[in-house]
Amino acid sequence: KVVKEGGKRGVEIEGAADMGGLQFFCTSVDEPEGDLDLLLESVKAMNAKSDPTEEERKGGSGHIGKMIFSAGVDQLAVAAYVPEEKQGDLVCEEWLKTVLALFGGEVTASAKDVCTGVVKTNSDKGIFPLKIREPMILEANNFLRKKGLFPE
Repeated sequence: KVVKEGGKRGVEIEGAADMGGLQFFCTSVDEPEGDLDLLLESVKAMNAKSDPTEEERKGGSGHIGKMIFSAGVDQLAVAAYVPEEKQGDLVCEEWLKTVLALFGGEVTASAKDVCTGVVKTNSDKGIFPLKIREPMILEANNFLRKKGLFPE
């Protein structure tokens, strides 16, 4: 389910990027339910080269940087991906840290191409994954705008 959703979302991202000339894209997926490992599988499926012989296209968005959010009960999982050719324009960890800082999240893994992090649910502070997901997507896009990497 996770891989299937990721594959489909990859096609959507590629389509949106081609139409709007986007280099980066931020969105959420439901299936991983806040699980970081599953979220990474989803991102892998989005980035997989699409096989033209298959009836149903999937993946194909490996050339597009992305930040993907998945809300679960205990946490909001976030994965950021920056393709090699964009790493001069955008540091993956810096992008993720900025977005996570909005609600006191932490980076759990960092590499040049993929970084992950989580924001834990905290009912005392009113932090709930579904509630904070949209503001964090906005923050991710605003960060890109400041760098001139996202259209106004």
